Amino acid sequence: MSSLSAAHRAALQAVVQAAPDAALARLGEAVPALGGSKAAELAVMIVQEGRDRARRDTAFAPLLPLFRPRADATPALVFPASLLARIWREARKDEEAFLALLDGAGPGPGEWTLVADRLCAHAAAVLRDRPEDVWPDYRKPSVGAPPVTPTELAGCFDLVPLARGALPRLPAWLERPDDTQLAGLRLLIQDAMAVSPEGGRRMVDILFAHVVDAERMLRIVTRTSRLADSEFILSHSDMGIFVERLLEAVQTRSQRIAAARPLQGEAAMAEVVADIAWCAAVLAEMDLTLQIRPGSPWGRTARMARIQVAGQLSGLMKSTAAAVHAALPMKRQVITGRMTRMSPWLEAPATGEAVETAAALLSALVGLRGAAQTFGCEADRSALKLDLTDYLSTWANEALDSIGDGEAPEADGALRLVGMAARFLTLIDALEAARAVRRRAASAEALLATRGASPGVA
Repeated sequence: MSSLSAAHRAALQAVVQAAPDAALARLGEAVPALGGSKAAELAVMIVQEGRDRARRDTAFAPLLPLFRPRADATPALVFPASLLARIWREARKDEEAFLALLDGAGPGPGEWTLVADRLCAHAAAVLRDRPEDVWPDYRKPSVGAPPVTPTELAGCFDLVPLARGALPRLPAWLERPDDTQLAGLRLLIQDAMAVSPEGGRRMVDILFAHVVDAERMLRIVTRTSRLADSEFILSHSDMGIFVERLLEAVQTRSQRIAAARPLQGEAAMAEVVADIAWCAAVLAEMDLTLQIRPGSPWGRTARMARIQVAGQLSGLMKSTAAAVHAALPMKRQVITGRMTRMSPWLEAPATGEAVETAAALLSALVGLRGAAQTFGCEADRSALKLDLTDYLSTWANEALDSIGDGEAPEADGALRLVGMAARFLTLIDALEAARAVRRRAASAEALLATRGASPGVA
């Protein structure tokens, strides 16, 4: 097989460079099996591209998370992922002789660090001098949005040498730093501000990109100076933007919680639980780390968010009780004459919308345990769990009594409903009650089997 032509090589090179990392890895595994000289040339391209990306990731490591959207969707400084490859290609020009030093990068500083910092300086220069070469589709960010601009990214590249040494200390700053560690954090911010007036805020943006739990970043922000835990001081500094971003995210999630409906299923309710838990974590961390005045803009925003989410949480719990009663209803049964009593309706459907709605809400009830404490609803949640445990156990036991007495219109369907009651008890972690119901249901099924019936429990 002949070798690739110049046109084919250029086309394949473009495809390889544009392939995401996962696709490039799969391509690298598949191509050698094709055989032939052209496949061999393509395999070499893939290997070279993989090595080039590894070097890029080593040199730009402190900034890599800035090119990926945050998983929690909190407003943050995030640049287009396509920029990374373009900036790297410009930064490495005329530096090929030193790139091999990046292959032996270790955990500590060395020759590779000098090369990496030099490449970051080149990247900053390109963004300032020729931004159109690496960011041709740049659009000015909207008012109030994070400053996603070439100048901002250049400023972040200026801080890479400082950030590279700071990131190993980040876990300590997020926990309980001692006086020496706190002094190191404050010195880092001062050094960053010596690079540029916005350097302190940019450094916190870089650190923020490496923190998965957004609310924990409040610990960094409030420790950047001795007075940063005061709302009045923090709100008048560049660091206040991080509190505002968190409050904005809380408001966004609150609106999403209000728009959710149980009919959307368990997956949708799991997202609601995650949103409520996230809001609870942020507001609880804010209470611990910030001295917020009730009448201040931040105080009013936090209070309104707390009231809104607490109201939605309360409504969710009321809906849960109603949904369980709808899925496993009671009906009035005549005992004798005018005497009646409420008893399980054994002809209710064992599948359908009502059942799935109840299951989704019951799953949410357990998932809200921690968040309910923050929003002052834990007593109501615990009381609801006890009430539902009692209702479901009573419903199942009375249904099994009716089955055993031969009063159930259809034993098969009644046992499926009992199985559903056991499932609901399991969803709210009432495991002992669920086991008791399942034991009785198994006994009832065995008894019916001896009578010639063959029902199946759901």
